[in-house]
Amino acid sequence: MQSPSDSGEIPADWERSPIRGDEIQLQHRDGDIAVKAVRASIADEWELELEDSIGNRYTTIRPVGRVATRDRAVSALLSLAETVNDIRREREDVRPDDIVREVQRSERVPV
Repeated sequence: MQSPSDSGEIPADWERSPIRGDEIQLQHRDGDIAVKAVRASIADEWELELEDSIGNRYTTIRPVGRVATRDRAVSALLSLAETVNDIRREREDVRPDDIVREVQRSERVPV
């Protein structure tokens, strides 16, 4: 599978951050939230995370789930970004913890 930027499938308002080692990241254009897949140290698993920042002073990383391959990580990352868009559109003042809980309860992101 191609990387998110090569495939042209990046959801609206998101852009791919530069690749750093075994990490694929999409950053929301407002700069306060990112989703990323990081290769785990075990086997070829990838951990999905939601990262939020407050005024470039505090960054919190919240685990979302784990997938078995890089291809699944790219697919799940794109789904996660789209789900974040949907949730933020539905509720104006949603917190990152709420987003993670909703993603983990639903089947919209394959983790």
